[in-house]
Amino acid sequence: MSSSSSAIKKGAIISYVAIFLNIVITFFYTPWMIRQIGVSDYGLYNLIISFISYFIMDFGLHQAVQRFIAKYRAENDEDKVAKMVAITTKVYVLIDAVIFLVLFVLYFFISNIFTGLTPDEIETLKGLYIIAGIFSVLNFVFKPMSGAMMAYEYFVEERTLEVVNKVGLVLIVCVALYFGAGVYSLVLINGAVTLFVSIAKYVVFKYKSKLQIQWSYFDKGDLKSIFSFSVWTFTISIAQRLRVTLVPAILGIVSNSQEIAIFSLAMSIEGMIITISGALNGLFLPKVSRMAVEGDREKITTLMIRVGRLQLHVWGLIFMGFIIFGTVFLNLWVGNDFTDSYFVIIFIAVASLVAQTQSVAMDLVFAENEIRKTATLTFVTALIGIAIAFPLAKFFGAIGAAAGSGFGLCLYQILLNIFYRNKLELGIARFFKECHGRILPLQVLLCVLSIFLARLIGLHSWIDLIVGGAIYSIVFIIVSYLFLFNKEEKSHILLIKNVIHK
Repeated sequence: MSSSSSAIKKGAIISYVAIFLNIVITFFYTPWMIRQIGVSDYGLYNLIISFISYFIMDFGLHQAVQRFIAKYRAENDEDKVAKMVAITTKVYVLIDAVIFLVLFVLYFFISNIFTGLTPDEIETLKGLYIIAGIFSVLNFVFKPMSGAMMAYEYFVEERTLEVVNKVGLVLIVCVALYFGAGVYSLVLINGAVTLFVSIAKYVVFKYKSKLQIQWSYFDKGDLKSIFSFSVWTFTISIAQRLRVTLVPAILGIVSNSQEIAIFSLAMSIEGMIITISGALNGLFLPKVSRMAVEGDREKITTLMIRVGRLQLHVWGLIFMGFIIFGTVFLNLWVGNDFTDSYFVIIFIAVASLVAQTQSVAMDLVFAENEIRKTATLTFVTALIGIAIAFPLAKFFGAIGAAAGSGFGLCLYQILLNIFYRNKLELGIARFFKECHGRILPLQVLLCVLSIFLARLIGLHSWIDLIVGGAIYSIVFIIVSYLFLFNKEEKSHILLIKNVIHK
């Protein structure tokens, strides 16, 4: 196995560990933290983090850094890499200066912006704003490092530091709260740990890459190339956020707050499902960039099938499990008022199924700099989905909004696969035959049988749910191993180990 393959395998394993930790923290740590600092301070904590996050955006530059460095490394042009890191860092410093000025001015208008808060809450918020703002500005300069580490295939180091960030933050906060610290300490620790990890990424990258960054370099042509790429990745991000941020607004206009809560909860859970199945996303861009230089589309299609099958195995286990146990889980977790969230999740998750298995194709889009066309598709289909969601939400609430948004996602996937086949010359028919065609039918059959058995037995408590979920997982894995895994996948207990061959 090549060093690249080994790095991808280890990076993927660490990604799944990070996702598992994130889920555990969400379900166990968050409620405990709320009890320790109080609902009001917890609300202020989340308010200030989310408010500042609107201004700490890199406008797609992270993806640009990763794409161009991977491209130049595939072409064995280390001199160009050194220049690219220098110029992108300067751009980040410039943007950071603008962010600082914006945040500085906004500080004096906090009481005018958040008029619903009490005077005491405003004073607390101002203190939190100063702490979070300072650390956000300091941390922003180091943002290029994640993209650079991924382009250099330092997957293990990058993902390990992300785990350190998450676990370290939780451990330090737990100790601080145990000894009576309040919300100010929470924000301070959050900023300090994130900054420490960002600096660590820079140190690791410099030490391992031995790259001599040419800080004096500047070229308008390169700057134009970076922004012409990043503006379209930023467009994709905006379009994807529209699906999540505009639908609650639509529900607020034509429906009620209960439907907004139902949709919001569904998006949180659906986000976890997408995160789990997409743990491999971004790991293959350097490899795909090398393949793109070689021009062998057959190899890229084969890679796409191998990765897609693995992602579909994981997606099937998680999503089919939710279909079986989702209503019971929601009723036990948040009560009967959120039963409709179950159907919202199914609409959105099914609509995004294909996308979750085609990360390699999107990596090729980045490698070939075809981002403009896919960004246009993303934006247009997002608007179409929102336009359909509006009337449906009026009559069917959150479920109608999800159906409209899901239609937009389905349309996007259809058009995108036509683009993959015609423009990128990928073997899309072969992909669907060897990936979805050979896996989904048995997964669906197993899901239907499990639903029947679950209803026959009856699940009414957390114990029932945990035992039922464990039995389902074991059966699913055994059936998958016996009937769905191919010879290559069966040859390793950890499927990731031999997914990629150079």
